[in-house]
Amino acid sequence: MSGESDAIRWPAEHGPEVSRLHAVNELQMRAAPDDVWAWLRRPDLFPRYYANCWFIRHRGGAWPEVELGSRFRWFTFGVVVNSEIVEFDPAARRLAWSAKELSASGHHAWVLSERDGGTFVRTEETQRGWAMALAKPVMSRLMVSQHQRWLEGLARVASQGPPSPH
Repeated sequence: MSGESDAIRWPAEHGPEVSRLHAVNELQMRAAPDDVWAWLRRPDLFPRYYANCWFIRHRGGAWPEVELGSRFRWFTFGVVVNSEIVEFDPAARRLAWSAKELSASGHHAWVLSERDGGTFVRTEETQRGWAMALAKPVMSRLMVSQHQRWLEGLARVASQGPPSPH
């Protein structure tokens, strides 16, 4: 069940209504919100719990704990992606990045809410571009399933506490 507080704040160019692909995933986690947040704002640690990403490289801004304007490059879904943090609100536990690949662009947002003694996490991603038009039949299912695995991995590591300091 989603509400106003966990609604995604879409940039006009990446709203679901103007995008080729829109993936939505949610998971209730048995982990403290601060621990989930600590893992999520460390892209350098994504490979520890998300098998669909490799070669994360810092490109600018705060690192390894990202903040607004942090940029990183990584390999996911078979392509190199350049991402920039465009929403960063630690108090509300909201994080989003916009990204560009060779022939597509996207927006990936995360919203964390303290709920039922743990953390409810909602993540959504939109993609635009000609490559997405071609890949949509396969990518729609693949993105939802891979993002669910990402959430499950995040739940697993966050349930053990925050990551060790960099």
